[in-house]
Amino acid sequence: MDTSSLALKGTQTTSKATCDYEDWEDLKDLFSKAVEQYEGNDASDALPLIRGVIHECHRFLLFYQDPSILFSIPHNIPGHSSDMLTPPDERPSRDWTVVNSSEPIDKTFPHWSVPPLSLAHLKCVEPPTAFHAIFGTALFLFGNLVAQDPSVVLEGEPDSPSQYWLAALDVFETGENLPTRTSGRSANLPEDWRMAIVWGRTLVCLADDTIARSRKAAIDISSTQSFAPKPPVGPFFADEPNWPPQSPFSIIVQRRPPVTRRMSLITSTPNDILKLAMDQFSRGIFHMPHPSHAVPPSGKIPLTGAAPALDSFSRAKELFTIGSEVLLVAEKLDNPSERKYWASWSDSVFNQMKMEADVDAWRGPINRARGQCCLIVGTAQAEEFEEALESGDESFLRSEDADEAREALTEAISFLEKAKTVTSTDIDQQDDELQHFLEEAILTLANLTLDEQKREDLYARAQKESGGAIHLNDQMDES
Repeated sequence: MDTSSLALKGTQTTSKATCDYEDWEDLKDLFSKAVEQYEGNDASDALPLIRGVIHECHRFLLFYQDPSILFSIPHNIPGHSSDMLTPPDERPSRDWTVVNSSEPIDKTFPHWSVPPLSLAHLKCVEPPTAFHAIFGTALFLFGNLVAQDPSVVLEGEPDSPSQYWLAALDVFETGENLPTRTSGRSANLPEDWRMAIVWGRTLVCLADDTIARSRKAAIDISSTQSFAPKPPVGPFFADEPNWPPQSPFSIIVQRRPPVTRRMSLITSTPNDILKLAMDQFSRGIFHMPHPSHAVPPSGKIPLTGAAPALDSFSRAKELFTIGSEVLLVAEKLDNPSERKYWASWSDSVFNQMKMEADVDAWRGPINRARGQCCLIVGTAQAEEFEEALESGDESFLRSEDADEAREALTEAISFLEKAKTVTSTDIDQQDDELQHFLEEAILTLANLTLDEQKREDLYARAQKESGGAIHLNDQMDES
């Protein structure tokens, strides 16, 4: 396994003169180990394994324009004679002509020991994008680790997580544009829902990074008291680094389509990027299988969309991760209507889990997450009434928008209390954040309540929940 810097060609990249189906199986095994390590107690322990996956993917791309040729063409799968393998100098033509040739497929590949079949009747066991899903996911995970601790990078490696996430997008889009998917004469190809899910998660990370950069830029401008035009913000306005020719990043740039969707990210807002992520999530969720369940995570959002072993797959786990990561970004959005929209979207994802998961096992995480979603919806709606609330104008409390806000906050309180009941059974676990959410929901609902007696009851309830930390008289004066 190669653990050298990603800025250079791996020290073992040229150690093997061949790259075959056995190497593909080894790559999948290495990737599975990396994912398992990433989901362990210390994700940073997976860093050497992830580097190894990226270097090995680089080696594959040095041999093949389209590595899917290894697992989608019958004569490359064990059971066929090794002397039928195409010589290296003929591989580019072979890899890219299978779906463009006007000749019957048995003439295009005379060595196939299968009856002549039209491409439309071929059935692949693995999606043709399986290699690109592994490569892109490895880059996505590496970016996540760099985001947590930039000091983990080696010499020459980017210390900005967005560079790894953008590279992952390039890899995914390259896979999406393989000849087998764009020829118009597609085989009976399975949909790569795993790639779609991680593609969406990568976009969510970039949306979050855009928010962070925007806020940092605003702080920098205010601290310098400069009246100069505001520079563009986000991870996409800077020029792409000039990657060394021998780096895995260089071959990613060479193989990506001439015009990529990442170009549209230059002027995209976080809300725009989340919409792109939603498209990928919708595709991934639609094609996601419905096998057995898994227990909920403990203290950490699990990685999903990566582990190839079906027996470790849980649809509920996938949905929980998607909803949680979008929710984390939703609460950071400046625009109240955007916060409301994405919190509602996350809630709809969590709501699907009741049809997929062991309800008892997931009861606490689901109730907590849905409570937070409803709280964001209610407070975002209430924020639009802030000026009227401060001026003492209560006419807005009779509007439909106020009714929606009260309904969302009431649901938030219900979900959070259920989650608190589950949490309270664990003596060693004290969720201060959950308690804060509950207090905020009760106080906000009190501020939006017309009936004076009910309002006072809610204030008293909030004071009780806080253990007396909330000054009731001050809150009533503000209302």
